[in-house]
Amino acid sequence: MNLLLTLGDSLFPYAVYNWLRPLLMMLMLLSGIATIVIILMQKPQNENIGVLGGQESDSYSKKNKARSKESILKKLTITGAVLMAFFAIFFFITFIQR
Repeated sequence: MNLLLTLGDSLFPYAVYNWLRPLLMMLMLLSGIATIVIILMQKPQNENIGVLGGQESDSYSKKNKARSKESILKKLTITGAVLMAFFAIFFFITFIQR
């Protein structure tokens, strides 16, 4: 624990802490909101279950187009969550351990 405490104390000059704390909080907030919005934009995973009941399935081109959009949204979700976790851990190391 002393290593983290000394690392946090000597990591930045005191003047930097005055603007770094609100900046990290805003980055955590924005990445969290962006992750929530991206998750809400995704289609539910069980949407295509109607095919089992005899409903028509989409054509290959529609499925392929949707799949690429879904894959992009999944990658953005993972990126947003990782960024939010990184900002939270960095905030904890620099400010809470201080």
